[in-house]
Amino acid sequence: MKAILLLLTLLQDVPTIEFPTPPQPAPQIEDEPQPIQTADTFATDQLYLIQSDLSLVILASPAGVLQVTPAKQGSVIFSRFAGGKGLEERQVTRANGYVIRGLAAGTAELLILPAGSADVTDLRRRILNVTAAQTTPPDQRPQPPADDVAVAFRAYETAWRQAQSDLADRLDSGEITSEKLAADWFATANIEARKQAFLPLLRAEAVQFGGENWTAEKHSQYIRRYSRGRTTGNTRTAN
Repeated sequence: MKAILLLLTLLQDVPTIEFPTPPQPAPQIEDEPQPIQTADTFATDQLYLIQSDLSLVILASPAGVLQVTPAKQGSVIFSRFAGGKGLEERQVTRANGYVIRGLAAGTAELLILPAGSADVTDLRRRILNVTAAQTTPPDQRPQPPADDVAVAFRAYETAWRQAQSDLADRLDSGEITSEKLAADWFATANIEARKQAFLPLLRAEAVQFGGENWTAEKHSQYIRRYSRGRTTGNTRTAN
């Protein structure tokens, strides 16, 4: 009987923690040494996305190198990712998501433990190396997709709807007990949702014409495409 119970236990689904994986290298015609790729090395302009079936407690050591932000299931994130290629859209498909951002170049360790667990054997450790963002000549800079504005609004809509659901939960539980408290809570959530949704657009703009590279002409030419819903260069001539 004990053997049967043990077998049933082993057959149960084991909660999964999903870490980024490096891209598969393209087949090489010549036998040349290739640089080792690892998703655990990423730049400050990339995100390191962890997904888990379990709620996790994630600590970063030392402080000042990594920032950990929870992301809810269904969240859509548009950015550069560790283990990815260029700007892309990813969705949190598991119950819990955690976005790791590199604040500065350096090496730090993630200490990962299921929430509520006091068992040291559940602890997982992950060494992350953060590098400075690479700069490329203007003609080689990656272009955002034609739908980058639509992606931002879609992400904002998803976050806005989730914030409404969270507000409803707080109203039902009695956590929020007045119209003013509800309005104040949602105003804060709405600002954060909008900020996160449109941050990729601001990053792309900074790459294209920000800082010392700024001119009124560059700024105007880049943002004019927003009204057309196309990237620079995809123009339509009137008949």
